[in-house]
Amino acid sequence: MDLQHTLEKFPQLSLAQYPTPLEFLPGLSQELGRPIYIKRDDQIGPGLGGNKTRKLEFLLADALHKKNE
Repeated sequence: MDLQHTLEKFPQLSLAQYPTPLEFLPGLSQELGRPIYIKRDDQIGPGLGGNKTRKLEFLLADALHKKNE
């Protein structure tokens, strides 16, 4: 079972704009001798940022689900 299929079992609120881009880091790649990319979660949406937003989408959805039980 893949991760996407597993995550679809849980309620989720949409708080972000996906997908966030991957950015190639040429200087660091050259220094380390391998391609290095960074996930730009700082571009996740207005007023939000970082990977905590992804977790918050599931936590808030779960709280709302439990409130309505």
